[in-house]
Amino acid sequence: MTQTDTDETVYTVAFKDGRFLMVWNPKRNGWEMPGGHVKSGETLDEGAVREFAEEAGYAVRIVKMRDLGYCHVFAAVLGDKLPGAPEMRVELFDGIPEELFFDRAEYEDVVPWARKETSGV
Repeated sequence: MTQTDTDETVYTVAFKDGRFLMVWNPKRNGWEMPGGHVKSGETLDEGAVREFAEEAGYAVRIVKMRDLGYCHVFAAVLGDKLPGAPEMRVELFDGIPEELFFDRAEYEDVVPWARKETSGV
């Protein structure tokens, strides 16, 4: 059975050593957090982990979820690099880069939240 996309969307802010991972989306010409639609039969957590693995090529350990109303954001700890090539270019950042596709104000809210949730974990 093929899984289909649901209306639920997720993305993950994953930290390692105080830096967070973002992916460059060439279709949108900007940096963004790995994420996308949850598939039928998946939990929100499972969808977030799968999307992160597909787009960034890394495992993550989910620490906390936050419902923004129109999507769910996960704070996570960055894990090991997975075999195979990720869908997008990956980079670790200290701060939010200039070239974004999605709303800067949202990232200015969720990145500090995720940093706090993952500190000391």
